[in-house]
Amino acid sequence: MSAAAARARLEERLRALIGREAKIASHLRGQDGRLEADFEDVVAFVSADEVLEGLEEAALTEIREIRVALERIADGSYETCEGCGGDIGERRLEALPHTRLCVSCASAAEA
Repeated sequence: MSAAAARARLEERLRALIGREAKIASHLRGQDGRLEADFEDVVAFVSADEVLEGLEEAALTEIREIRVALERIADGSYETCEGCGGDIGERRLEALPHTRLCVSCASAAEA
């Protein structure tokens, strides 16, 4: 995948995540009117907030990772592993376009 294709894919994902995160944040702050519902609905909404908070944190983490990947594309280091300095590999970047590590370094980091 070319750097331009990777950038386009990352930017598209970033826009989607930012939109989703904004909706979750609005919901968690009660800006969608949910706290004006009847008591049973409010209880259901509040019990689901924990799940939404986890989704929001995951979205924020991925947003940060995508922004770093876009910076790496801009500075020419996108395909270079931050662990060993080797090539990350096209197939890995296609599967995880915001990764900073090759398979070997990622496996070592998880161990």
